[in-house]
Amino acid sequence: MTSEELKERVLAAVAAEPSPTRAAVNLRNTLLNILAGVSGMVAFVIFALLISDSQLLRLGGQVSPHHYLKRSVWLVATTAGGALGVAATAVWLALWRGRSMLGRSRRSLLYGSALIPTALFAWKVIWSLIFAYPMVAWPERPGLRCLSLTLLIAIGPLLAFLAVRRSAPVRPALNGAAMGVAAGACAWVAVDFWCPVASVPHLLLGHVLPLCILAVMGAVLGDAFLSIRSRRR
Repeated sequence: MTSEELKERVLAAVAAEPSPTRAAVNLRNTLLNILAGVSGMVAFVIFALLISDSQLLRLGGQVSPHHYLKRSVWLVATTAGGALGVAATAVWLALWRGRSMLGRSRRSLLYGSALIPTALFAWKVIWSLIFAYPMVAWPERPGLRCLSLTLLIAIGPLLAFLAVRRSAPVRPALNGAAMGVAAGACAWVAVDFWCPVASVPHLLLGHVLPLCILAVMGAVLGDAFLSIRSRRR
């Protein structure tokens, strides 16, 4: 694509967009972000009510008939707090265009979408080791519940992020993927409170895999709803 063709695409997208006031845009985005947070919290609470006897914070559990593990509150605060910082970075990467009117570069979107899950996984593992929390396998908790919980929490924020961004004339699929990862990173924080398991296979299946699924979902939705051709329809 030549620079002239790119310019024409961007101008066409701008012309197709209505021009609301800044105050209206800020109010709309604020309401969408509140809706995203509420939808995630509601999904989390409902899941906890149905699956874990209303336990929103679980510090441990029975690994085997004679083996019980319990993580400290400080470990939970550290891992969840670090995950919150990573999630905030992911949202910033996904929703703010950066210095260019065309949005973030392909490299920034690709590297960011790959590094966010890696950072969350590394933070969880490193601090579990520092706190000497046993990273043993829990046969009855392979990670399927955490995978389901992450997807349930993240779907509302993902849709809200797409609505906030509204359009991405350039690289809509990559922008959508970044939004999917950001939504998954936000869900990671809640799941970290709920899940006491720290074994690597469990984390990869139940915590990292859903972020990859959400990235694919975001890419599909971004290509469908953020691209110029979607605005034309």
